[in-house]
Amino acid sequence: MLDTRQYDRSITDLYWNTDYVHAISNDASRSLMGSHQESWFYNTLTKSSKRGATWRLIGSQIIFSHMNLSLGLGDENPLNYDAWDGYQANRNRTLNHLYENEIGNNIFLAGDSHASWVSDLVWLGEKNYNSTTGSGAIGVEFGGSGVTSPSPAGANISIANANKFSSWIVGANPELQWQDMYYRGYYELHLSHDEMEANYFGLPTVVSRNGWEIPIANFTVKSGANKLQRPVAGGVVESGSLKGGKVDQGNVTVDTNNGTWFVSHADLAVL
Repeated sequence: MLDTRQYDRSITDLYWNTDYVHAISNDASRSLMGSHQESWFYNTLTKSSKRGATWRLIGSQIIFSHMNLSLGLGDENPLNYDAWDGYQANRNRTLNHLYENEIGNNIFLAGDSHASWVSDLVWLGEKNYNSTTGSGAIGVEFGGSGVTSPSPAGANISIANANKFSSWIVGANPELQWQDMYYRGYYELHLSHDEMEANYFGLPTVVSRNGWEIPIANFTVKSGANKLQRPVAGGVVESGSLKGGKVDQGNVTVDTNNGTWFVSHADLAVL
């Protein structure tokens, strides 16, 4: 578990200094975690691989993968410079350590974006990568939404408009395989020696207290594959945008208080 928020990080984007942070975002001296933690991180990855651990689960709070978000942020500053995109040299050092030392089965876990993201983990521009097959990746990244915080596309956005945003973002980022802007919720990880499953759940509404949730997407990573299993999410998700797959919105909801299933028709997802 990394501290990419408070511990010795170089100056970040505070929204009034975005132009400046953009200008220095690829400076080699910038570190998202400070030199001591960064050194500890690489040493820990190496030790984990050498002792034969099957998986490396890396919590980094913020999105690791490169994300072109110019649709929402504009062309002048198209990235989220408060995430790893604002510390590109640090990300390159991390990817170089993984690739050069042939450290695989890396699962990055992220949050703080108020949305859901699932990507192959790849060093774009340095390593050949096939977005269709996943060849060239060195792992996978799972990002989760908030439980009550609003969508980055705006509070009370409709699911149709949220999915339009997701479709554009998935199309603009080759490694991004699924993205959902609409649902508040969480995801579960289920691990064995042979594979890992990630199950995403969305809450149809958080306006009232309830135990409702909708299974919105499921993903598999096979040990040693270093990529999402194809077809990604079995080719079908409930919401968002799935590269090479389809969205089938059924609103089939489980009430976790009593185990009953129903079709939800909540009009307001979040205040």
